[in-house]
Amino acid sequence: MQKFWLINLILFQAAWFSAVLYPSVASWIMTLLLALHFYLSPTVKADAKLLILVPIGVCADKLQMHFGVFSGATGLFPTYLLLLWCFFILSLNHSLLWLTRVHLGMQGVLGALGGAGSYWAGIEAGALQTNLATPLLLCILLCIWGLLLPSLIYCRQAILHQDC
Repeated sequence: MQKFWLINLILFQAAWFSAVLYPSVASWIMTLLLALHFYLSPTVKADAKLLILVPIGVCADKLQMHFGVFSGATGLFPTYLLLLWCFFILSLNHSLLWLTRVHLGMQGVLGALGGAGSYWAGIEAGALQTNLATPLLLCILLCIWGLLLPSLIYCRQAILHQDC
């Protein structure tokens, strides 16, 4: 399917908005969207392989929760956040695939801005809470995402091309 990158983009955005706007039912919506992704994907095997990267994102979020970057989350890691990480990782193989052709430094800049922006939007929408001052929060998110996105892109390449 030639235009699957666009379908992936729409599914990822639908997943993000369901997580932000409807967290109580987001897991159900996102599970259906994930099933649709795999039903339509022209690269099911590669997509499935990449899901091994999801724990990296979950650990990043869980550590931020543990150290108080995000507040309000107690107990188990929210299922909708786990599913959102699935969508993000899958987007690296489709709608964000163009990032593999971007210089490493630019990947860091785009990761810092895009990642921090996404979390900030989630906080502003009320889906996440923080007790940190805005400048400190943004510094933390910029640093994490400036390193995380290039690392995930590298891991994607290594998994799919067996470079390591």
